[in-house]
Amino acid sequence: MIEYPLVSFCMSTYKRPEILYNQLNILLTQEYKNFEIVISDNDIDCSAKGVVEKINDSRIRYFSNSVNLGMVKSFNKSIERSKGEFIVMITDDDPAYPHMLKSLINLYLDSPNYGVYAGCGDLIIENDFSSQTLSRKVGINSTLLNTMGKDEILKVESHNLPAIYLDGFFSNTYLLWSCCIVKREIILAIQGMPDYGSELLTDHAFMVAAGSKEGMVYINQSMGGQTIHGDNFGYDFSRIKEKYIATPNLFYTYLKSHIENFENWNQIEIKLWNFVGRGYVEYSLMIFKMLKTKGESKKEFFDSLNKAFANKNIQKWKYKFYVKAYSKKLFNLLLIVKNILKGD
Repeated sequence: MIEYPLVSFCMSTYKRPEILYNQLNILLTQEYKNFEIVISDNDIDCSAKGVVEKINDSRIRYFSNSVNLGMVKSFNKSIERSKGEFIVMITDDDPAYPHMLKSLINLYLDSPNYGVYAGCGDLIIENDFSSQTLSRKVGINSTLLNTMGKDEILKVESHNLPAIYLDGFFSNTYLLWSCCIVKREIILAIQGMPDYGSELLTDHAFMVAAGSKEGMVYINQSMGGQTIHGDNFGYDFSRIKEKYIATPNLFYTYLKSHIENFENWNQIEIKLWNFVGRGYVEYSLMIFKMLKTKGESKKEFFDSLNKAFANKNIQKWKYKFYVKAYSKKLFNLLLIVKNILKGD
């Protein structure tokens, strides 16, 4: 048992013992050893407990929630139970590469006055179904930024972070919460994982809120990945349709509460709604492709889409969805024309 770990991996799990077993064994291969893994189990039957006992590593600390708290509240319970000076929010199925902690702690040692130290996450597509819905190849898809050199480092000050993030600088990569370490006091200041009534867009809300406190150091290096197997939370549209409709306002309200005191809030607010619009186009396309691939009715989806995009702040983005969904060639042509007009 490490009494004072520098880093805490904070995890929630629910009835996936085989997946959890693989994930814990992956995490234990970290080259940097001064860490703990804190597991909050939402399964009232404690299916994760046997996995922890089987692995038998004192760095893994298991807690039963006694009731199913849901993903967000369970994650935040794991933060309460943790001891580390830095926190990594991580799921039970998104791997962290062995060099991750070593690389990120080196960033911290070189630049200790920031709050978040991050790399990017690969997109790990497990099957043909996921490949079709995301238009990515099966296997590991790198998301290194092509606007930066490999292993190049970028330091973003807190007052610049929201605008840079919401402007889409990181839109072609995955700044997963599982691929960054965040100072404990920052996590406590933003009250853990965003709990605003929806799990959608929480990763982005987390990164902007955390980075807006003391800034972020980013290295253009893969630290882990997001595994897409087609059973991920966002794929179950029937279960989340009300959250899909409500999320744009919930996301906006949450981030406003953290950054509306910034001097350039008026400009940030515009970028915030544009970010939501762009994000909802891409997420809606994923759902559309999923239903098309399964051969299922899309009526429920389109009813929800019209309600979500009825939000006056993102109405204009609905037309981009329809163009991309039904005429990719037309969309690409319009994009070329737009870039010509901009002089790109």
